[in-house]
Amino acid sequence: MKKLVSFLLLVAGTSTGCAAWQTPLEAPHVTLTDLRMLDMTLFEQRYGLKIRVQNPNPVELPITGMNFRLDINDAELGRGVSNQPVTVPAYGEAVMEIKLTSNLVRIIDQIRGLESGKGQSLRYHISGGLSLENRVSKLPFDYQGEIGQRR
Repeated sequence: MKKLVSFLLLVAGTSTGCAAWQTPLEAPHVTLTDLRMLDMTLFEQRYGLKIRVQNPNPVELPITGMNFRLDINDAELGRGVSNQPVTVPAYGEAVMEIKLTSNLVRIIDQIRGLESGKGQSLRYHISGGLSLENRVSKLPFDYQGEIGQRR
């Protein structure tokens, strides 16, 4: 009986340790810092993006991959994935270079939206999930920003 109680206490202690290790993390702030055309064909366009990942947590974020979606002025521009590893220090930041894929229909929608909103700033919305080395579930992110005044 004593062995069973000792075993149960050991299991309970181990699970508590794991639960403490998997403390909830605050979502990182992910902002767009650059967007440039890489290549264009009739059916597909590829863009290079630079994003800044700011970590508001007291622990580092060892990112092993991500998936994301980028909207410009409330219309989807494209989606992407990255397996670029980067570690964002606790209360620190890192810049990542990632690629986005779009198609002709989305570009036409963007051009129509830009023509109807002349003089307005460009709004963007980037959302997705970060895969972390030490976690099973993804850490979601969702950020909206604005790019200057257009004339």
